[in-house]
Amino acid sequence: MSCKDKKGFTLIELLAVIVILAIIALIATPIIVGVINKSKKNAFMDTAYGVVEAGKLYYAKNFGNDAFTGKTFTFPNDAEDLKLSGEKPGGGSLEVTGKGKQILAIYDKGKNWCVTKGEADSKVTVSKYEEGKCGGAGEEELKLPTGLTKGTAIYLNPETKKTCNEADAVSTAGTKTGCMKWYVYKDNGDGTYQLILDHNTTAKVVWNSSGNREDGMGEVAQALETDTRTWDSSLDARIISAFEIAEITGNSAFTADAGDWYYFDGNAKNQTVTTPGGSAYAWLFDYTNNCLIYGCSVAENSIYGYWTSTLATGTPIHSAWYVNSYGRMEHVIITYAGMTYFGVRPVIKV
Repeated sequence: MSCKDKKGFTLIELLAVIVILAIIALIATPIIVGVINKSKKNAFMDTAYGVVEAGKLYYAKNFGNDAFTGKTFTFPNDAEDLKLSGEKPGGGSLEVTGKGKQILAIYDKGKNWCVTKGEADSKVTVSKYEEGKCGGAGEEELKLPTGLTKGTAIYLNPETKKTCNEADAVSTAGTKTGCMKWYVYKDNGDGTYQLILDHNTTAKVVWNSSGNREDGMGEVAQALETDTRTWDSSLDARIISAFEIAEITGNSAFTADAGDWYYFDGNAKNQTVTTPGGSAYAWLFDYTNNCLIYGCSVAENSIYGYWTSTLATGTPIHSAWYVNSYGRMEHVIITYAGMTYFGVRPVIKV
């Protein structure tokens, strides 16, 4: 056979083959993509069940511990603490309640899927991921309304930076995680507020055991760092200053001089409130010892107040200002070794 007898594909035949291949690809691609997505979805559901099981194991290890009131794990930060194996969530949280229930809201690293589980649910629910709608373990995206006034209560989980239900809030001294109660104390004027917690995250600690002003807050700063390690960093957790407390109570004359101690109600050195809940600033010194007779709403034994970040001036003894259970601002020597009654009560910006 000569070269002249050999025939190739015509242009029309090549076009026909290309069209057929395109049609096959058009039909097959969604099927293949669907299979891949289903596989990823099922794999992440397996991850979610693994998180739930890890939460059950965590509760089993803490069962019988009277101090255990619940624990919230945020991802990916707390994946190792929960001892998860295999693929880990890209974000979200798991709350293990004091009764051993699991509340889940997590999403994958690619932000394709959201898996949730309520306290009473036996199975997880999977849905398409939506920004801001997955990762609060039963909580809602933080959106505080405008015009909030001093003393307004806010229920917030600082780890997930989401609002939560009042019924879920825990105010016991030493509680650092999960849903907690906060109070607005300042409108920053830029759409954000300053909030103060209603209890001490560290019940009692010395301000500074070295006794030197130059060493700063020392133990208080260390306790704050430990207490807020898992909190959303954008909250900018810190210790409130004595000047902020003075601003809250309307004491424009406060200078931090050692002689400027005062009761919140009246900003003077005479105590006028003796009715439980009668102080206009009860929310500033709740959960302190015997505070009811000075106008607070809720008392807690053995805790006499919380530290500010401000040193007292005009005294040769190195002392710092603190909020007292009597509903007043006082100062005391910063070491106060052996008589540690004051703790850490963080403030945040949201």
